[in-house]
Amino acid sequence: MVLHLSTVKLLISDTSLSKVPQQIKRINDSKLSGFHARIGKVSEDNKSKIALYLNYRIGGSGGKQRNYLLGYHGERDLQEVRKEVESLKGRIATGEDVYETKRVAQREQFIEDASPTLSKLANEFLTRYVDVNRKDPKEVRRMFEKDVLPTIGEMKLKDITRRDVIEKVLDPITDRSSGTQANKTLSILKQMFDFGVDRDLLQGNPISTVKKKNIGGFEKPRTRALTFGELVQVFERLPKLGVSPQVIYALKFIALTGCRPIEVTGARWSEFDFEAMLWTIPCERVKQKKGGDRIHKVPMTQNMVVMLDELRSAFCYLNSEFVFPSTTCVKRGPGEQPIDRHSLSRAIDRKLKQIGVPKFVPHDLRRTLATRLGDSDIGADPIVVEKILNHQLQGVQKVYNLQEYMDKRLIVLEQWAIKMQTSKSTELDKT
Repeated sequence: MVLHLSTVKLLISDTSLSKVPQQIKRINDSKLSGFHARIGKVSEDNKSKIALYLNYRIGGSGGKQRNYLLGYHGERDLQEVRKEVESLKGRIATGEDVYETKRVAQREQFIEDASPTLSKLANEFLTRYVDVNRKDPKEVRRMFEKDVLPTIGEMKLKDITRRDVIEKVLDPITDRSSGTQANKTLSILKQMFDFGVDRDLLQGNPISTVKKKNIGGFEKPRTRALTFGELVQVFERLPKLGVSPQVIYALKFIALTGCRPIEVTGARWSEFDFEAMLWTIPCERVKQKKGGDRIHKVPMTQNMVVMLDELRSAFCYLNSEFVFPSTTCVKRGPGEQPIDRHSLSRAIDRKLKQIGVPKFVPHDLRRTLATRLGDSDIGADPIVVEKILNHQLQGVQKVYNLQEYMDKRLIVLEQWAIKMQTSKSTELDKT
């Protein structure tokens, strides 16, 4: 039965849709009310694309008119489409707006498909925040590569819960007796999730209320300072235990100068002025806020000069710019980068039993120097010790006392070097 020139009513089937006259633009199914086919323009291959729809009204005569797309002829089996139409009409009869149900489902699927993973957030956070604001972003990147990305990196941000972060990332760090590292990781992850909220990548920070005391526990400041006898014993035994000379010399430099491990391990030959007897550590390795321009000048003792000569002689074949060159690089050639500062603590951990002293870390050697310089036989002025450690003076002293005390620092460090050089491992600590 022809309704008007462009619309007909008949049973929608593969046969009826395969031979549709060009003037026909719509076919209403003769059995299922609302089910119809819309015929598109004829394409270059002389075929028309036919869309299958279910037309219905929801909410009575004054309700919304809906056209529910079922698919396209040739892409779906018509028998399956007819079954779906019958199912949809049953749901509509109960008052369900199947068009709206489908729209919501498609939106949720879009959100699911488009939801970024934690790896995406981590990459943006590291590139746009950590690399920009941190002096040493390598440590944070190492943290993500070791403990975060392997466990939750491929999880979608919308699915990550507080329990996921705690059980999959933080608890394993604590379980390996690294409570302090677990707390550091917690702090960084909080920053990352806050960054993600600001970047509109997630709705809220899932770990904003997690407290350090419930992860790695309360952190006590380290107070370990080696006795003088322990210090001498360390440097007598290390060379006999197969520890690399770069590590041994770097540890000696920390003990002799009070410099931080990162300041020592990254040292370049260009920083040493042998005429002025001065080592100038550039601002990028001095502990301060990123962008700070404070440098650290270290007066060179004869003991340091001897060690530098020995290092130059031992590794001259590498022609390296670094005083403590790495010979075990993975991605670069020998001597093209300095030893990793973490190699110092790893060497100590491996040989601690053979060294025969209670546990210590490289930074404790810095504290040892600060403590032992106050011993009665040296009795260094506390301000001079602060300058040796490159600490900024506090209070009024910070504003008005701009002296560098270089001469006094040299005298104190010379006395300390002589004491270390002439002592025996059996010498008792005079304190």
